[in-house]
Amino acid sequence: MKHLHRLRSALLLFFVTLVSGCSLLEIQLDSQTTPLTKQELNMRLMTREFSREFFTQVEMTADSLSSKYDETDVMNQSHILLWKIHAEEGLQQSAYQVSPAAGLIDTWVFTLQMEQFFVSGPGKSMFITEEATQTAIKLSTEIDQLAKSLFKSDSYSTTKEFVQKFAALHPFENLMFARVPAYREWLKAQGIDESEVTTTLGTMPEALSDVSDRLSLMSEQTPKLMTWKAQLIALNSNVNGDDIRGAIQSFQVSAEAFRDFVENNPEYMRDLAQKMAIELQPLLNDLDVKTQDKLTQLSAERQALDDMVAREREELIKMIERERKEIAVIVNSERELFAQDLDKISQDVLTLAVEKLIQLIKSTIVYFILFILVIFFAPLGLGYALGKRAQVKKEQKITD
Repeated sequence: MKHLHRLRSALLLFFVTLVSGCSLLEIQLDSQTTPLTKQELNMRLMTREFSREFFTQVEMTADSLSSKYDETDVMNQSHILLWKIHAEEGLQQSAYQVSPAAGLIDTWVFTLQMEQFFVSGPGKSMFITEEATQTAIKLSTEIDQLAKSLFKSDSYSTTKEFVQKFAALHPFENLMFARVPAYREWLKAQGIDESEVTTTLGTMPEALSDVSDRLSLMSEQTPKLMTWKAQLIALNSNVNGDDIRGAIQSFQVSAEAFRDFVENNPEYMRDLAQKMAIELQPLLNDLDVKTQDKLTQLSAERQALDDMVAREREELIKMIERERKEIAVIVNSERELFAQDLDKISQDVLTLAVEKLIQLIKSTIVYFILFILVIFFAPLGLGYALGKRAQVKKEQKITD
């Protein structure tokens, strides 16, 4: 079987080279995949470009708001961190979906929900300035203009009406920004059966581009999100760095003063030590208990941070492994399809070559027969005709 495959490949190469100059065979390889349409490619590209703008605007506004509050203002600084974390996580889940249309619809809904949260919802008076409200309105206007450029006029009008109704029915109640996917409801509103909607990864370059975008997003967003979460934990922790440093400094001053007093009053200190041993013991015990409580709290917070980092790392590894398996499946599928196409083409080439060879043999036989006729029978016939003509002339002369 292996030798037959090699022979077939060699014949394929020979006959393709033979007939390529005569334009007798046209070869076209089809990967049998369904590429994304131009509209779908534009949706995917422009939605993810908008997500970058969304991240930038939210971070700049949040940093500006953070500078207007004192660093020790736990409540407002926590609100700012929560906004950055959940806004970017929610939009990331909305925009980076397999279906370009689903990514655009969910991104549009999420952005409008955030605008309503700051304009008329619980976030209306959350911050000292209206910077968050202005940013939310600006982003909502941009996504509306983007959708208008991607949808046709009738489709844009109906989709905008659906998005506004859906966002009003599912408002954000707090800074957790709980996302409700809207794509399925949009399909129902458009009268499209879910079973008729086919989601394709597109061609191999399109699928690899999608994976590359996701990995790039993870590499950019994951460190920032982990940092903000760590800041949020530290901000709401019961352990204060300034208190610890103040306690250490006070202890050092007291220790130095006590050492100086001991060195200058040795006899008095011996008597005092005997009396203070009983009086200071409860205080020392209480200090030990409080110190142990602070250390326990610090250890708990550090363990919580370590657990969070470990979970994020594990999730990142799992996500990369899933993406790698998807790429391997795509590559294996394309390899199998290419092998099938090559086998079919080789069979077609062999069939065509045999047909052309039979036609060539037939033509050669005809020409050979004509050649024999011309070489052997033409002189004999000509001699016979000339001899007969000469005999006729001779008989005429005798008669005359």
